[in-house]
Amino acid sequence: MSTTAEEEIRYWPRIGMYVNREFASEWIERLGITGRVLDEDIEEFIDVESPTATELEKEIKEIFAQPFTAGELTEENEAIMNLIEFELGKKTFILSKKEEGMTLDEAKEAYEAAKGELVREHLDLPEFPEGITHASQLTAGDEEE
Repeated sequence: MSTTAEEEIRYWPRIGMYVNREFASEWIERLGITGRVLDEDIEEFIDVESPTATELEKEIKEIFAQPFTAGELTEENEAIMNLIEFELGKKTFILSKKEEGMTLDEAKEAYEAAKGELVREHLDLPEFPEGITHASQLTAGDEEE
């Protein structure tokens, strides 16, 4: 019996992304880390309460027991997915730039510039000055005030 992608993935509202069982299990394993966040009202760090692994495993079991339903990715997760997709096409991007007449180094630089532009757009960052493609290229006085 074959399975379809819809049978293998589910939208997990807790993290705002589509997951398969393997990814969900890995995520639950890493969750054991506890943390603290700044409570701005009292200007102190407080412990973060998170669900237990058992609670999350039950949640995943319930999600996968239900038929596939579409969920809406958050803007941040959509940006992450777009960047992952772009990075998966790195070789194709570079080779197409070489076909356009760029050297390998120029094609790699064009890839990094395009990736930087994608990140800049998603993070709503200001444009770099002409000729600057990486923040590390900025010198004192280049930064916006």
